[in-house]
Amino acid sequence: MEFKLLKVGQIVEGTVIKVEENTIYLDIQDRTEGKIHLDNYDRPAPETFIGFVKEGQKVKAKVQKITDEPTQILLSRLPLLIEEKFEKIKDLVDSGETVKAKVKQIVDKGIVLNYMDNEVFLPYSLLDFDLVKEKETLKGKILEIQIIEATQRGRSKRIVASRKVIFERERQEAYEKRIQARQEELEQINTGDVVTGVVDKIEPHAATIRFDHVVGLLRISQVSHYRIEKIDDVLTLGQEIQVKVIKKEGNRLDLSMKALEKTPYEAFYHDHKIGDTVTGTVFQKLPFGIIVEVAKDVRGLLHKNEFSWNPNDNFDSYVKIGDEVSLSIIQMDLKKERIALSRKALEDNPWKNVSIKRGDVVKATVKSISKDGLKVEVQGVEGDIPFNELSNERIGKVEDYFAEGDEVQAVVIDVNRDQWFVRMSIRRVLEKAERATFEQYLEDEESTDNPTIGDLFADELEDDGKKKKKNSKK
Repeated sequence: MEFKLLKVGQIVEGTVIKVEENTIYLDIQDRTEGKIHLDNYDRPAPETFIGFVKEGQKVKAKVQKITDEPTQILLSRLPLLIEEKFEKIKDLVDSGETVKAKVKQIVDKGIVLNYMDNEVFLPYSLLDFDLVKEKETLKGKILEIQIIEATQRGRSKRIVASRKVIFERERQEAYEKRIQARQEELEQINTGDVVTGVVDKIEPHAATIRFDHVVGLLRISQVSHYRIEKIDDVLTLGQEIQVKVIKKEGNRLDLSMKALEKTPYEAFYHDHKIGDTVTGTVFQKLPFGIIVEVAKDVRGLLHKNEFSWNPNDNFDSYVKIGDEVSLSIIQMDLKKERIALSRKALEDNPWKNVSIKRGDVVKATVKSISKDGLKVEVQGVEGDIPFNELSNERIGKVEDYFAEGDEVQAVVIDVNRDQWFVRMSIRRVLEKAERATFEQYLEDEESTDNPTIGDLFADELEDDGKKKKKNSKK
């Protein structure tokens, strides 16, 4: 038997001579049998060849690969299936029938779809305008298309689709529905109505607000009571807003946002009450206090008496124009548009419960150490123990004798509640203790009688007396 050796790319038809679960073998009248694996038989591939293909069945396929040692001829039906599908696609060009295909890829000039295992190109010029705007979201979606070209040159295929007929039909249907719905909605809107819409378009001097089917015009002068330079500083596309219809003329609606707003001070008074904490910006510094802008175009006074409970706190010396500060509202007058603010109302006055007075001996906790002495805390307030009041003896470095957290006993030598000032002394406590010890010693010494010579020689004198008395008797 003479064999005409096959080459890669040839189309052959063979008879199935063996069927395995994943492979079938074909007699193709060549040096060896041809093999087709599951994934080269069909798309999607069958789960098994057993019961799906029978021995003796004729199968046409394309030579995909030929190997030596051992000799193998690998075949595939997929290219032939694609050709068959391509023929069906060509028929769609003549019929004009629309089909559904899945978007495979987004490219510069259009989208690539997959239809019957063939790539179909749909240029943006033949795609709906709305879909072109959201093209990046189309991948993986199913679109209805019309095949308008299917040609082949050699191995190269060109399949072109269009949605022009489809979207023009859909556009006309949508337009008719929209006109009807718009008219019905417009009839329900009247001058003075308050309606909710969405910012649909922003231009330099106006914004278009869309309702369900109707649009209205919101001019820049009607956006706010405040002066604004650009509408998009206030509004964003897609933002939902409430507007008032201030004029209706035919199909035209003039809208206003500021007609629904309070003045700056009215809005502030509505949203705040005495005792509220607000954050504002330092606007101006005056000899008697600070002007703070607590809301846009709303300003209040922080009087210097309200800076702090601490009379030594010169608050205005370390804040500058533009700094943010948190304050409490202590007074509001809507008619005069006045607001009084306080910083000290947000602070706890640590001196309100202080009961110490000069001469009291108290326990204090060391908070910090310096060459000048100790900073201590007593009854919740800060006090000073100067270096010369630390000890009744000469000492060297303060940190060699004291540490933060130490508890010390000191006497109050000066206290001024109005000036938040306490000065104490450890030295005087030590001196007082020494003096008490010394005085106790003196008292003990005075309670003991001073001895005389007679007391010291009492025994000897008594013996001498007895001897003299005895001798006199003799």
